Amino acid sequence: MKKIRFTESLNNAVTGITYALKTERNMKIHVILAICVLLMCLWLDIDRAELAVLILAITAVIAAEIINTAIETVVNLLTISAHPLAKIAKDLSAGAVLIASIGACGCGYLILIPAIRRPVMTDVATRIKEHFPHIVVIIIFLLLIAVAVFKYFGKKGSFTQGGLASGHAALAFGASTAILLITQNTTAGILALALALLVTQSRIEAKFHEVYETIIGGLLGILFTVVVFYLCLK
Repeated sequence: MKKIRFTESLNNAVTGITYALKTERNMKIHVILAICVLLMCLWLDIDRAELAVLILAITAVIAAEIINTAIETVVNLLTISAHPLAKIAKDLSAGAVLIASIGACGCGYLILIPAIRRPVMTDVATRIKEHFPHIVVIIIFLLLIAVAVFKYFGKKGSFTQGGLASGHAALAFGASTAILLITQNTTAGILALALALLVTQSRIEAKFHEVYETIIGGLLGILFTVVVFYLCLK
């Protein structure tokens, strides 16, 4: 068999994720709830361990939903008519999703409710400096979701190559903006921006993206980062 490159494997995996997102209503609900939880984490005093548990819970639910979709697709392929065993297979996969969802809800309750009840820290800027790594992680998650949505609606390219918005440009400019906002050092910001421009230029030079696609990606990265930091400092 022909060996598949890593980028091709990644594109195939993302294609499967977008298929589940497009065809499964529950998948859409899971993703929307995940985004809401991540946004809540920006306002709440949640440490790294708590954020890690939430991310693992979210990942488990989404992965279970994708596996459920895969099992249902295979069962539909192999069975022409209704069969008791086919129903059992679908019920079992749906049960796995339900268990993962209940576990995620439990994690969310144990972490988010106490965080909501805790007094809000008055010095938000200090909180950002102390916990900025998990804020950056949330920004990266939101950027990846935004890029995937742009590629999906643009109906062009794959997750790692091409598409309406350049993911590399979005992450590069998002990172450079975060560096400037966190360090408040002009020199560091300029150097980070120069690296982001080099990343963007490489995508254009390799003919993976048009200029306007890298501009859209860069603007997404800057916009998401600025908005997230503004909301945290508000």
